[in-house]
Amino acid sequence: MLLTERLRLARERLAEIPAERFATERFQGFFGREARALVTATEASGEARDRALCLMLPGNTEEALLAVLSSVCSRAFSPQCDKALGVRCLELFLQCYGLFARDSAPGEIREAIYYDLFDYAEEDVRQRFSARAEGPFGLTVILPGELPWYADRYPEVAAAHAEDLSLFLDKALRDRLRPLIRETADKTVREKCLAAILRYQRVCGKDTRYSVRQQGWLRELYAPESK
Repeated sequence: MLLTERLRLARERLAEIPAERFATERFQGFFGREARALVTATEASGEARDRALCLMLPGNTEEALLAVLSSVCSRAFSPQCDKALGVRCLELFLQCYGLFARDSAPGEIREAIYYDLFDYAEEDVRQRFSARAEGPFGLTVILPGELPWYADRYPEVAAAHAEDLSLFLDKALRDRLRPLIRETADKTVREKCLAAILRYQRVCGKDTRYSVRQQGWLRELYAPESK
């Protein structure tokens, strides 16, 4: 019931944004377009919802941050998006809209996005694997809206929260999510994920956002069982 009420309130606020001056005049109308798209994501399905998706292309520093916000909120358009994740996307968008409208510093906005992703990092990965969905997974550092993806784009945020990332990568994934991955992802999927991680680490070399220990855990998530 509480989730339904949060969704109703978020929809009502999103419906107001396209008529507001800030939303129409700043950032080429990004906030107005995104607000309309997110309302559609919660009301439509299939092709109608797919057509509403619009992603911001990065330009200057502020626009790059908008592109990240757009990518994170694009999870609301996924067929696997449940009501809880949809509400999170809407509420995060509204929070960031308020910060931009108050002319908050970019760092404050980056932190707001970070805390949303960190608070739900383990649940996001658990849900992805529990759904047994086909396709790439966030731990391959290619899907938006998950903590490793965000940390890779904002190394200064990752450095400021190194202990958080260690808890997530070294403990949550190792102790609770690795068994889930092995239970729900077949050998072919794990091999694809491992190959993607190895490519990422090979291309980045030493210029990576993860410690040597964390890189090892990422590989071990998908590594073949020891004989």
